[in-house]
Amino acid sequence: MASILMKTKETCMVQVSYSYKNREFVQLEDSIMNQIAESGKRMLFALLEPIHDHLMNENGKIRICLDEHPNIELEGFSAPVKHKIECTLRGEEDFN
Repeated sequence: MASILMKTKETCMVQVSYSYKNREFVQLEDSIMNQIAESGKRMLFALLEPIHDHLMNENGKIRICLDEHPNIELEGFSAPVKHKIECTLRGEEDFN
């Protein structure tokens, strides 16, 4: 599955990747899986759109782990932005 970069204006770079069994996937030969990965990436960015302004100066990585217990790992984000992303992904309001 493709590693994706989201750029907002000039400075923000948020990378999204998928991992399975501690292995990060950059490219799979299966085009159907790549289409699913792209669709998932678009939905994630749409979900994060309300906090776009907070992501502008961040350089972080969102890893979607597809192991036995799927989860989303956030790396390289500042603590306040990481908190905002986590709240957004859980569907909670962040009043800070």
